[in-house]
Amino acid sequence: MINKLFLFLIFLGFLKANIINEYKNNEFSKICNFKNIYTIKNEKLLTLVGISCVKTDNLYLLPYIIAKLKHTKSARQNAIYLDTIYMQKRLLYAYFFDKFSLKGFDLPNTNYIISIIFNKIKNGQYKKQGDIINIYLKKETIKVYPQKNRLIVDEYYKNNLIKRHWFRW
Repeated sequence: MINKLFLFLIFLGFLKANIINEYKNNEFSKICNFKNIYTIKNEKLLTLVGISCVKTDNLYLLPYIIAKLKHTKSARQNAIYLDTIYMQKRLLYAYFFDKFSLKGFDLPNTNYIISIIFNKIKNGQYKKQGDIINIYLKKETIKVYPQKNRLIVDEYYKNNLIKRHWFRW
């Protein structure tokens, strides 16, 4: 029994060190996965998983993480951050696919692309071309449009596509 417990503790220590190293090395896609969500109990590490999911645009995994961030004040605050991004994505889906108005929603701001888009659309700070919403920032243009069951976000700098995001329901 003690040997199994000892091996389990070594495994947990390795898992923690591995996730922290991957996070430091910007290897977010290695961190954001169901295995980590279901095996990690440490809320600080789960927060790293959640942030990694945001950085890789895998927002569909956030509810699984949010549900587990509840035992400490900092974990609950981190859950609010992740939940804000997830809710903004859901509301943007309703806006694009169901013609749902965003005007009555006041959610916290983040610097994540979904949050920027949400606030610009909510405040009417965009131009529409057919199904495409164009958002003009200081140095960037963001184009947002529905495609099948996805929401596509293209970021342009000086008319050059620099990043494409796509989000599923």
